[in-house]
Amino acid sequence: MPKTDVCIVASRRPDLLSPTLNSLSQRMLNNFEIATVYLNLDPIFGDESDHAACIALFRNTFPHGVVFEPETPGFTAAVQRLWSATTAEFVVHLEDDWIALTEIGMEAFAPFGDPAVSQVSFHTAEKNWDVRKEGHLHQKREYFKLLGIRIPTPRKTPYFTTSPSILRGDFARRAAELMDVTKDPEKQFYSGVNPLLQAYVATRRNYIFSPENKPVIADIGRDWRSERGIQKNIRNSTSVWEKG
Repeated sequence: MPKTDVCIVASRRPDLLSPTLNSLSQRMLNNFEIATVYLNLDPIFGDESDHAACIALFRNTFPHGVVFEPETPGFTAAVQRLWSATTAEFVVHLEDDWIALTEIGMEAFAPFGDPAVSQVSFHTAEKNWDVRKEGHLHQKREYFKLLGIRIPTPRKTPYFTTSPSILRGDFARRAAELMDVTKDPEKQFYSGVNPLLQAYVATRRNYIFSPENKPVIADIGRDWRSERGIQKNIRNSTSVWEKG
């Protein structure tokens, strides 16, 4: 079993962090050999009491974990901070609003037997991924336009994600070095806003972990945001949380 660091991106939402820690610890992390667990707790959504509650939940689950408490929130900055802090061969990337739908064990590392695979993403209940179509690889075909008609090319672009996943440690740390904190991290991998990072990942692959071709995790944050009228909008390749 390889040594694995764990990164958790969180905000002041103890009502989400609690079930997330319980679910993912019991159904996944307890099956891994964990080196260090890192939490980035951004000062957004809740208040100081919610902040303290999140710290307590984390400490109760991971007494020796490392906590980052930045003064200003920023999703890309959180991802960059967490990934840069890791030292292990592999990194589990998580957020504070996901639960496991099944047991996830050592088999999740099997795709790394292919040297080109740098990320293993967990198939999510909310994303319409046809895992069989591309042989479980998360990628898209490139097109060019001729007389206004989109023509497919043989080339395919890999899609990397900040949804729950396992990454090679050296890949995560190098990606963090190349990230632009003013842009959404996912968009930087494939949308042309960060040419250096996009070039770095071009020959690498993201494998979608879905042993039975169905989701293995679910997002519990969408209902939370919907109940509060909070929407995620993208402006200038940057994620912004706003009241609807």
